[in-house]
Amino acid sequence: MIIQKMNNVLVKHGKVTFAIFTAVIIVSFVWFFTPGVDGSLLFGGNVGMSSQYGAVLGQKVTYGDVSNARQVVSMVRAASYGSAPHRVSSPDEDASFQAALLIKAADVLNIQASDKEVADLIQSLPAFMNEDGTFSQERYLKYKNDYLAPSGLGFADLEEAVRTMIRMQKVPMLTSTNVIVTDDEAKTGIENLLQKITYHMVTFDHEAFEDQVRLEDVEIRDFYAANPNLFLSEPESDGLLAFVAYTVKKNELTDDQIKDYYEANKAIFTKADGTEQAFDDVKDDIRKELETVVERDAAEAAGRAFNKSFREAIRADKEAFQADPQKLFREEAEKAGLKISEIKNLTAQTATDEDLHIDSNLIHAVTELKNVGSYTNLQFGEHGVSMFLMTARRPAVVQPFEDVKEVAQKRLLAQREYALADEAASQLALKALDLKSASEIEELVKSLKGTWHAEATRTRFEIEANPYLPCTNEILTTDVGRLSSPDKTFGDPAFIFVTAHTPATAEEIEEKKETLLRELKYRKQEVVSRGLQGWVVESATVVNRGRNRE
Repeated sequence: MIIQKMNNVLVKHGKVTFAIFTAVIIVSFVWFFTPGVDGSLLFGGNVGMSSQYGAVLGQKVTYGDVSNARQVVSMVRAASYGSAPHRVSSPDEDASFQAALLIKAADVLNIQASDKEVADLIQSLPAFMNEDGTFSQERYLKYKNDYLAPSGLGFADLEEAVRTMIRMQKVPMLTSTNVIVTDDEAKTGIENLLQKITYHMVTFDHEAFEDQVRLEDVEIRDFYAANPNLFLSEPESDGLLAFVAYTVKKNELTDDQIKDYYEANKAIFTKADGTEQAFDDVKDDIRKELETVVERDAAEAAGRAFNKSFREAIRADKEAFQADPQKLFREEAEKAGLKISEIKNLTAQTATDEDLHIDSNLIHAVTELKNVGSYTNLQFGEHGVSMFLMTARRPAVVQPFEDVKEVAQKRLLAQREYALADEAASQLALKALDLKSASEIEELVKSLKGTWHAEATRTRFEIEANPYLPCTNEILTTDVGRLSSPDKTFGDPAFIFVTAHTPATAEEIEEKKETLLRELKYRKQEVVSRGLQGWVVESATVVNRGRNRE
């Protein structure tokens, strides 16, 4: 809870900082780095790679450039999550190429990143933070020893990756920092954002048509026979789970200590609107989070020791492992102090179970295994460190009709209900063309088994800022007195009927003016940034891939 709230702090301190931090986390932003640079801010070719992959802004882009971009995604994302570089997914070829393009653009524009910018960004990564949100040099050093060094990397490689990522992010920022919103733009923009839209929402819930559907057994059987893939069982795996649990301890906390933590971290408990959460409202959450101490080091050390010895034993005698993989697995786990559990019938739908040491990460890893005798990578789970060895696997099969008859009936019923809801929505769209008033539309909606929702009034700014509001585009684009086109984003058809557009009062404009001026400038910056980044990418060409991109 507390760590999540730190995102609010980032937002509060500036959208540019937040954008850079987010870029480290989101896979769609990729980075480039040049290894081999000495030094640490916080602690003190072959022919194939040089071959031309493409070009941008008159600059050659080599296979090495694209390869480096791919490597750095894993490296920086891994650091963000406190994981090993080889354990995170790499970007695809196109994403890596686009990253290399932006780096070339940064080179052409001579964009640099200072040591302070690099250090600030590294110190903001969640993996290197103490519980109070401050940077932990101990965790940073531990990350180097546990994850970077085994991969042949060091602090300098991570720092150079972050430095070039910042340079890449500055390419669009460079052109948008000094964007100016003119008086006319401000006046029009603020009036538009504060315009109030009054509307009704119309929905057709498919379940409302259940009483119109009658299903015969023969129809259900035909549906089952025509859609066998809908009734496959989940592949099942049996295996051995080697596991060592984290040590969980409780801290004794006084109310004064909790109060001190609250006072020292007020920013964490500040809402997006600037108001602070009262101490009494968050006291129990703080206590729960601070009193639980999870010691991972011993478990992780035991897990790594087992992982190393097990793999070395396999390399030393592959024939013995192939003959009896369970024997070797048990022996090495016992030597490292891991417990062994026998797991039966594990599928992708298996519920997590703390007692059996099964969490979602382990379930996902096991379902990726295909062959008896295969095993997962070492899993750093919620409650401990584990590895799974598959001893049996049963593939997916079409389940007997009698076993899934109820499921088949529900699916066919839903299919028919959705069809009826779509038909009712089509009737509404057709018949509403001849109607003018809200009352006439409402009466028609109800006659078609739809729902006419209570009237709502929101400003355009409120509508645009709410990502969970259904039919956003329809609310913003439908004329007064008109029914919108249907929206099926959430499955069931939905419409908007707009009853009024009301301009903002002078008082409302004055009250929100300062906030909305910042918003308008940010939006203009975004347009400029996207335009430049799009121009860089679209101006690129690709060669030597059996196809060209222009």
